[in-house]
Amino acid sequence: VLGRWEMLAWADQRRMLSVWLLACAATAVGVVYDAGSNWEVTSVLFVCATSLVSSILVALMFCMIFVCRAMAVMVDAYGCHIAGIPDLAEAKHDWNVLQAILRKTSATIEPCFVVLLGVAIVMVPSLLADFLALGSNPHAMLPLAQNMILTAGIFRMLFMAAAISDKCSRVPSLVNTLSFGQGTERVQQHIVEHIVHSGVGFYIYDVRVTTELVVKFMYTWT
Repeated sequence: VLGRWEMLAWADQRRMLSVWLLACAATAVGVVYDAGSNWEVTSVLFVCATSLVSSILVALMFCMIFVCRAMAVMVDAYGCHIAGIPDLAEAKHDWNVLQAILRKTSATIEPCFVVLLGVAIVMVPSLLADFLALGSNPHAMLPLAQNMILTAGIFRMLFMAAAISDKCSRVPSLVNTLSFGQGTERVQQHIVEHIVHSGVGFYIYDVRVTTELVVKFMYTWT
């Protein structure tokens, strides 16, 4: 489990770093093109300031994705582990432990999650306004690359958080298809109902984040 989490986390880190560097380069090229021969210190300060702010946001996004990866891997590990559990009471206990871990983790990172969500809410209309103001000039849109990358990264973070709830929703179907021996059907059905009614997933201030909720949010806001 730890090996898979580490592998996915490193892959996320490389992708986010590469995309951020490309966005910073696009912003610098756009500023240079707009400045032309009238290159000033303010242009350098603009590039440095935007790169610093975007690097902070990218670091926060990576932390959120890092934690979401861990939570998703734990749910996957439970699905793989339950098939080899001889005692269904142990399976119920393990699910309760997983539920406590997910709720505690969600409660810990939810303030940062809401801050990044607020950034995306502000960025979307500002990007639309910039597109309308700049028209179809591709060079003028290069400085907006960082904002577009950050907005896409935040939405990716939302979908990764929603995937945790979606994985938890599929666990009852998995448990229902397994066979734990003759005479365990009643206990197995009790475990399935317990998992369904536990409502395990990723929560933000007692709101369960699902893919359906994220898609509705994107559709409504954009």
